[in-house]
Amino acid sequence: MQRFFCEHCGHEVEFQTATCPVCGTPLGYVPSQQAIRKLIPEPGGASYGIAGEDTAYWRCLNAAWSCNWVLPAATGASWCRSCALTRGRPDEGRPDAIEAWSRAEAGKRRVVHQLDRLGLPVEPRTPATPAGLVFDLVYLPGERGLTGHLDGVVTLDLAEADDGHRDELRILLGEPYRTLLGNLRHEIAHHYWHRLVGESDHLDRFRVLFGDERADYAAALERYYGRDEAVWDADRFVSGYAQAHPHEDWAETFAHYLHIDDALDTAAAHGLVDRGADPDGGASGGPDAAFALVLQRWRPIARAVDAIAGALGSPRVYPFDPQGAVVDKLEFVHARVTAPTDAGRALPRLVDPSRRVRESQS
Repeated sequence: MQRFFCEHCGHEVEFQTATCPVCGTPLGYVPSQQAIRKLIPEPGGASYGIAGEDTAYWRCLNAAWSCNWVLPAATGASWCRSCALTRGRPDEGRPDAIEAWSRAEAGKRRVVHQLDRLGLPVEPRTPATPAGLVFDLVYLPGERGLTGHLDGVVTLDLAEADDGHRDELRILLGEPYRTLLGNLRHEIAHHYWHRLVGESDHLDRFRVLFGDERADYAAALERYYGRDEAVWDADRFVSGYAQAHPHEDWAETFAHYLHIDDALDTAAAHGLVDRGADPDGGASGGPDAAFALVLQRWRPIARAVDAIAGALGSPRVYPFDPQGAVVDKLEFVHARVTAPTDAGRALPRLVDPSRRVRESQS
């Protein structure tokens, strides 16, 4: 992610900042500009102006719960681009639930920002777009099998926002890496399978790399979780869970692509790596060469971050090193994400054979 600065005093601020901690200037994230702007209160106090613009903005209705996004007042809408995707949320009478929900929304805003930066379509579910994206953020302590994706509906168990609970699942399921942001990226990947692959001309290539997604999903998950000992083939799958089914292989690979992209973009913003032009002028050409350059820049950053974590006594931040067929799969995702808009990005039909039951096994 890029770096953000207060337009008034120049102090660096975080992505979620609503008020500059140094000068007290009100700030807001403008999705259409992918920038944090200085907000100028207008008479009446309900809306804000931005220098050099005639548009009036107001804060998202969820500003009271740490959302710093703004939207044009003329739309008459109450929620920002990210919060408008949420259909279900917990009762405000549960402080613990609201805290978890706020953390999940913060992660979702980062994901939406990244999807916008990558140029991937993010349409909310409306009568005009019934196959659009929608989130149900559910808080039901003690229940199981909540997190998943079905027909564009991402359901997230807000227990994933609890670091202790999530770490217990990470150990129980033998996962070296499990984060709230990772869960969001994984689940939204199922939505983009239809948009980028399932209804495109790239399905045959997908099946060569990932396998036949028409294989019985429930039976595949039962076999995966029924094994006495999980063996992760790191040369073929980006994670152990990616072995469960081609749909999960795609979702894990897509999520890891987003991890790499965001981390590399952040490193570039801090001057740690150059994400500029190909040194050879693009002579090698093609998406394979483009993604090879991504990995060339990513690997030393990943090693350095893990080494720094070790120096601080923390676990490895990113305990993965893509090799073999995993690189081919990541390159496939890269090619689909960076391809010009085409029919493969159309909203999917409401058909999704992948019923996610991963967390129900926890």
